[in-house]
Amino acid sequence: MKHPIHPMLVHFPIATWFLATLADIASLFNNEQAGWVAGVLLVTGTITALLAMTTGLLELGKIEPQNPAAKIANQHMILVMISWSCYAVSLFFRLNGTQLEQPGLIAIAMSVIGFAFLCGAGWFGGKLVYEYGVGTHLSNRQNKPK
Repeated sequence: MKHPIHPMLVHFPIATWFLATLADIASLFNNEQAGWVAGVLLVTGTITALLAMTTGLLELGKIEPQNPAAKIANQHMILVMISWSCYAVSLFFRLNGTQLEQPGLIAIAMSVIGFAFLCGAGWFGGKLVYEYGVGTHLSNRQNKPK
């Protein structure tokens, strides 16, 4: 396939995790419904992120190891994995069996920390595309930042 699938899939976990983090913060102000919504969004984001990460790993394999973009891609991958782990822990702390409960402070903190790592990962992802042309027609050339 000529078009990379990874960029098409990343929007789902990014959007759901961002909204989950906002809902978690809103739940601090005694809004139980917001805490439940955050939990549902975390489930959705955690599952869709697995698909996005799998396709990202396939895209990573297309970058030559000597290409300077490889280091940025590895940093991007590590930050995404940390973010996924934070959100998964946040989800774990709000589960009672298969039922979602109102999040505690640890669950909310993990959501906020996950979002911080997600922002860093997004910055590196943008750098891969806009500076190195990874996943674009420019990726066939030797990619060097301008």
